[in-house]
Amino acid sequence: AMEALDMGGLELESELEAAPSKKPATHMSNTFHDRIARGNNLTKMGNSSSPRDTAMLIAAQARSCVDCPTLQAVGPQATNQAVKSIAIARTFLKQSDSIDICMQPEFVLLEDGHTGLLLQIRKKARRVTGEGEAQQLKAASGTDAKVLAGAVSSFAREGRRMVLTAIGASAANQAVKAIAIARKNIEEEAIDLTCKPEFTEVDDGKTALRMLLLVEQT
Repeated sequence: AMEALDMGGLELESELEAAPSKKPATHMSNTFHDRIARGNNLTKMGNSSSPRDTAMLIAAQARSCVDCPTLQAVGPQATNQAVKSIAIARTFLKQSDSIDICMQPEFVLLEDGHTGLLLQIRKKARRVTGEGEAQQLKAASGTDAKVLAGAVSSFAREGRRMVLTAIGASAANQAVKAIAIARKNIEEEAIDLTCKPEFTEVDDGKTALRMLLLVEQT
């Protein structure tokens, strides 16, 4: 099994330069047609799920004439793995395709009473989106998701694009929860948010998740 990427020392260059290698026929990136035909397009992320393997699945479905999978995650570590897998899938797609993907998180109440996150993944045409006017926001592990969601909601109502940066699993989790809450806040107003995650290096060489938030009419 491939090591799950560790956000602390993420070896991005070697991870991402290599195009996805050919996987055996049984790999999930090759068997999704059967699964979708059975009505199942949900991929559950665990704390040790491999973001790279999940990214290969997402990219394969993005290139195919099926919907992208929805990722389900419970807890900060699983949510972090889910967002990283979407960021890696975007790098795979960037190499050869005109397709891009975005995610739209929402809360889900599970049968065991826990609340999880569903990350819906949508296909988009690839376009260069300028960020000169983007509002810069940060999430930390101690960030109150509701407060951050309030800021995101008000910028969304102004039609502003935003860039939300998070370092580490807890911060990424708070960021995704804030986006889910903000989407709920604005749903009556005929607007919605899409999120495009990618990796970036911050000042001290740490790897952060950077999420571009775009407002769209519904």
